[in-house]
Amino acid sequence: MPIADMNWNILWSSTGGGTLEMNISAQKAVGQASLGQADGEGLCNSGIRGFRTRPNPAGPENVTDFGDNFYNWPNTVFDQSLTSVTFALALGSHQEGTVVCNILRWS
Repeated sequence: MPIADMNWNILWSSTGGGTLEMNISAQKAVGQASLGQADGEGLCNSGIRGFRTRPNPAGPENVTDFGDNFYNWPNTVFDQSLTSVTFALALGSHQEGTVVCNILRWS
């Protein structure tokens, strides 16, 4: 099963972290977060805060939220009908970092 297309973005913060939501039409896809850079003192973590799917084109979206605890954030999610991924970055004090945010769409 080859990759048909890809969306990517960078999430950057120097103020404690943040989130970035990327939306696509419902399709077979993988969301993947990778820590790109970290500088400063303290903890730095990245991952996927949540995602949405739409298994029935006429139905509502299903929401999965992994919560505020960054230890619960996976680095990768996959679904046959992925529509949105919320990427997240958590930083300690006096720190900055980036997350490489990818959505890979399968044919």
